[in-house]
Amino acid sequence: METSRPLHILLAHVWYWPQVGGGNQHVEQIGRELVRRGHRVTVWCADVPAHEERRFNRGGVDVVRIPPSMVLGGVDPVVSVRGLDLGDVDVVHLHDTLPVLIRRTLAKALGAGKPVVTTYHNDYVKRTVFGRALKRMRWSLQGRRTLHSSDARIVLTPFFEDLLRKKGVRGHLDVIPNGFSPVMEAPEEPLSMKERDGSRPLLSFVGRLSDQKGIDVLMDALDSYPGDPGFDLAIAGKGELSDWLNERHAASNLGSIVSVLGLVSESEKRWLYENSAAIIIPSRFEGLPTVLLESMHSGTPVVMADVNGLGALVEGYGCGLSVPMEDHTSLAEAMKESAMADSQTRSEWGLAGRKAADSYLWSSVTDSVLEVYHRVVG
Repeated sequence: METSRPLHILLAHVWYWPQVGGGNQHVEQIGRELVRRGHRVTVWCADVPAHEERRFNRGGVDVVRIPPSMVLGGVDPVVSVRGLDLGDVDVVHLHDTLPVLIRRTLAKALGAGKPVVTTYHNDYVKRTVFGRALKRMRWSLQGRRTLHSSDARIVLTPFFEDLLRKKGVRGHLDVIPNGFSPVMEAPEEPLSMKERDGSRPLLSFVGRLSDQKGIDVLMDALDSYPGDPGFDLAIAGKGELSDWLNERHAASNLGSIVSVLGLVSESEKRWLYENSAAIIIPSRFEGLPTVLLESMHSGTPVVMADVNGLGALVEGYGCGLSVPMEDHTSLAEAMKESAMADSQTRSEWGLAGRKAADSYLWSSVTDSVLEVYHRVVG
């Protein structure tokens, strides 16, 4: 088969626009880059939250949102792909291993004789004994089977390659990182930030307000200071902990130095990157977060929780500081260190991040993904 011809690629991921999250951005950005190169891309996702249109085109990508009959545990929509067509699809690319949508799409692809690529994005942390037991059972019965049934398997970092080997995954694994596209919109200061004292260093959190992202650890770190730490904090994003954050912010003794911005535009996000002394990422688990890559590209130092090898990655590149996961005391120390760093240190962190970020641009990442597609199609 001629591999230079345009391909029709199906990307399957439970969550998609207008949901906010790193996996959603990964799928949307790689879809747009593939369309830009002349390929046809379709996305299957769950219709959660419900959208006024269930079939539409966004950024050149054909989106099919599938209504669920129920949502298991609030995170796994039960959907049927029975009425959907794989007729002219050349390759199916799954983005996860466990959800109902992924497993049913895999079964449909295998039945239709379509080659399958699966990207393993993340190792989700469960905090209860029951949750950990359920995770082990689902991995044994479902997750490993998804990967072994795929024609190619992609992991985002060498850390996940080692992790999957320990989990018993056999066969070749392609290490292809998450990518990012630079924010092209001109920076625009968020309206609620215009009254702050611009002489004070600013630290920023940009991401989903969720347990995964460690927003509670960030607030614990803030409240551990006995008085004004000498910097301001901006929190941008929305999520299931939005109401909790508003209550916690109102109760904090240092609430006056915190700006809760909600969901920001791309222009406002770029302003935060370019005007922050550091971006704070206190996550409990991550794959390779877009916020980290965008911060590095902007030359903004990063304070990164050491989850799934990401703290070592930041320190290895020399673009910021690493702290132990869920350690709000260490996070508070690193936040103050980054806010009060001298201009030379901050410049060194920023230059190192810019240099390292180039290899993560979607233009580079998509080259590697296309090589995998052509390999399995051929």
